[in-house]
Amino acid sequence: MDGTPRGTDPEHETDPPIDPLHEIDDALVRLRRLWSTAPRGPDMSSVLVVEACARTAGPSTVGEVARFAGVEHSTASRLVERAVRAGYVERTADGRRAALHLTAAGAALRERAVAFRTAWLAGILGDWPEADRVRFAQLLGRFSADVGERGPGKLLPPS
Repeated sequence: MDGTPRGTDPEHETDPPIDPLHEIDDALVRLRRLWSTAPRGPDMSSVLVVEACARTAGPSTVGEVARFAGVEHSTASRLVERAVRAGYVERTADGRRAALHLTAAGAALRERAVAFRTAWLAGILGDWPEADRVRFAQLLGRFSADVGERGPGKLLPPS
């Protein structure tokens, strides 16, 4: 497949009808490959930790980072430690748990990451009509919320 969704190319009007679930699956696999091969700057796990902390009102916790990143608590703890060593997050004691705060370097990293992502999206979606971008944002937001609520593990049959 060349990246053009089946059923949208006038030269292939005789193609079989598309199966939307397979088209979505194919697109998600392609996007995953894109993100996994994107040029790297700071460690991507630190970017995740910074993003999780930035989205929390007040101090964040390792548990909140785990939920945001979709990983086990022990994995999130290692990711947080990496971000602390890199100088993006500061860990302070807050009773029985660690409170996580963005440092100035962490806030700057988040600003750069958001600017990069939105510029990249603007380059991809710049030729789309505004109504298409708005509808895409609505549908992708809805899809993301449903995935966050249900998670892929909750939908898999028991093994």
